[in-house]
Amino acid sequence: MFSGDERFGRYVDLNEQHKLYINLKGTSTISYVEYLNVCTRFGDIPVAAKDNLYVEYLRSLAAYFESYFARSMPLFDLPKAQREADEAFEKEWAERKENEMDVELFCEPCQRTFEKETTYKAHMSSRKHQKTVDRLAKSTCAKSESRVDHAKRIARLEHKVQWYVRALGSKLSDTRANVQRRQALTEDERMHELHDVDEIEYSDDADTAHAYNPLNLPLGWDGKPIPFWLYKLHGLSVTFSCEICGNSVYRGRSAYERHFQEPRHASNMRRLGIPNTRQFHGVASISEALELWARVDAEKKAEDVDNDTFEEYEDAEGNVFSKKTYFDLKRQGLI
Repeated sequence: MFSGDERFGRYVDLNEQHKLYINLKGTSTISYVEYLNVCTRFGDIPVAAKDNLYVEYLRSLAAYFESYFARSMPLFDLPKAQREADEAFEKEWAERKENEMDVELFCEPCQRTFEKETTYKAHMSSRKHQKTVDRLAKSTCAKSESRVDHAKRIARLEHKVQWYVRALGSKLSDTRANVQRRQALTEDERMHELHDVDEIEYSDDADTAHAYNPLNLPLGWDGKPIPFWLYKLHGLSVTFSCEICGNSVYRGRSAYERHFQEPRHASNMRRLGIPNTRQFHGVASISEALELWARVDAEKKAEDVDNDTFEEYEDAEGNVFSKKTYFDLKRQGLI
């Protein structure tokens, strides 16, 4: 009923759609994680690349989401959602003043594109254009109608897919986070996770809440204590405190180093009147931070004084003065 990547409806599995996407015109080869970010950004794909293969890609996306709703959300009213999506699309299509798929300055009979509106208008009133229109009137009419129908079919499918994605809520972002987490696992950990998936999905909440944890290890994404080797690898046994952040305690060097760039630490530094620059990272004591800022500020002021002293200016008569003396004399009108 569900694939392994869907985890009983917790995540979505768009691997097949990813393969179709990277084979479309106007797209580049991207990873699955990147695809989950851009799978609904249809405006990034060039209009010229939206051909029949692109239509098949959109149909594949829509069919997958409809199947996913039926399997993971049996109480979801899919026919009602489809009717609402169609009604909203028809309203938007009727109010749209110009179709984004149509090229505004494009002459269909002559198959020419113009950059300026004045050139386009002059061409439309030319004798050559009128002859071409008279010769290809019927075929041009049929082609124009086919082009509009093609644009509307694509716009309808794009609107439907985006409607489905909004109905899914945070499923896409949860899937992206899960894929990134699994990429960091070793092969043994990945196989062990697949082997224990049934226990994780259907375990009793009470058993999870009272998991055996004598070493007081941090809990993982599944609510169970992380392995001890992982606990030691990331140095979570070592704690660090930051006086600037109200004596907050951080487990592991990585979390401690990362907190210096977080908004909370930056806000507390501003309250102390100190800029949160790179040279203050690693300083957790208020007294040390103030002392370092006083030293840095003094060095900066001394450097400014040195620039005024050693920078020389020459007047029209060839006399050389320091920067400060030169501008003082110039303001007094002496030079």
